[in-house]
Amino acid sequence: MARKPNEPTNFDSKIEALRDLPLVEDDPRFSHDQMVACKECSRSNPPNRASCLYCGKHLEYDAIDPSIVKINYQPPELWEDGYSLVYSGEGELNTGTILLAAEMLHIDRDTLEGSLAIKVPVPLIYLRSLPDAGLLASRLSEIGFDCAIVGDDLLLPKVPPTRVRAVYFSDDGILLEDFNTGDRGTLDLTEKVLIVVGALVKTSTEVSGKMSKRAIKKPSESLAFADEVVVDLYPRSDVYGFRIRAAGFDFSCLGERMRPLGTENMNELVSLLRSRIPSLVFVDAFSSAVPLISSIWPVDEIKRSSQVSRGAFGGVRKQSLTVLDNTTQFTKFSRLQRHFI
Repeated sequence: MARKPNEPTNFDSKIEALRDLPLVEDDPRFSHDQMVACKECSRSNPPNRASCLYCGKHLEYDAIDPSIVKINYQPPELWEDGYSLVYSGEGELNTGTILLAAEMLHIDRDTLEGSLAIKVPVPLIYLRSLPDAGLLASRLSEIGFDCAIVGDDLLLPKVPPTRVRAVYFSDDGILLEDFNTGDRGTLDLTEKVLIVVGALVKTSTEVSGKMSKRAIKKPSESLAFADEVVVDLYPRSDVYGFRIRAAGFDFSCLGERMRPLGTENMNELVSLLRSRIPSLVFVDAFSSAVPLISSIWPVDEIKRSSQVSRGAFGGVRKQSLTVLDNTTQFTKFSRLQRHFI
């Protein structure tokens, strides 16, 4: 049936129905006076942001409203320094606090409880922005879950501890010989010393196969795994510390206690150090912490350039190598313990 002239359409009816709807009393938009100007690009931002919507620079903390600011949970890029939140409270936490904290940290309850059960400082979350870390720590504190913020600028993960070639024990103290220079330094036994035991792990995966239309045909994969016991020592006054690795270390300091295997010798050395250092803090929880912190502080992934070569029976073969290395991860864990002694 044809529509008569001037007869309202279904679309017109919908428009009229919308006009009859009551106006909303509370306008969800922010007023002009509430907007925050970025000092970097001069553009206006809503007060619920910690960083500029346009240039990404941090907005002044005094200008924003901390109670409504949305926290950016983005972790830092591989080349950036980040900020870790570490539980710093004391005493037992009730179930309600743990559930709220887990929700605010964007982790599950079991992971949070596992981290707290280790009884040593471990990262709970890793954020790109210091203002965001500060806001999250403040909100956690309001529910009774106190956290400290530890930045990579304090942990210095890219600067390894001084490697030690040999240790000499005497009645006056302990001498540490630099692996590279041969210089000897004295470990001051009048101050507190931290010992952190862990392992450096490298996993290499090599994939090779015959090239076919830019893809590897029938690839074969080989896996190589290597782990090495490592001991870090931190006098309280030393930020960088010292590192003893089983490979290349002179275990003659053990005397009659020397064993055939390097792992056994490292255990004997740790036992000897613990008996000779009066004021000692000993941490050997790294192996327990790894499953919990690997998603927060991932291991370094190094991809070597692919190699293309002629096969023995013709055709073209391609090889690619990927190495996973936890050296930076352990250094951060080790320095984190030093930060709290």
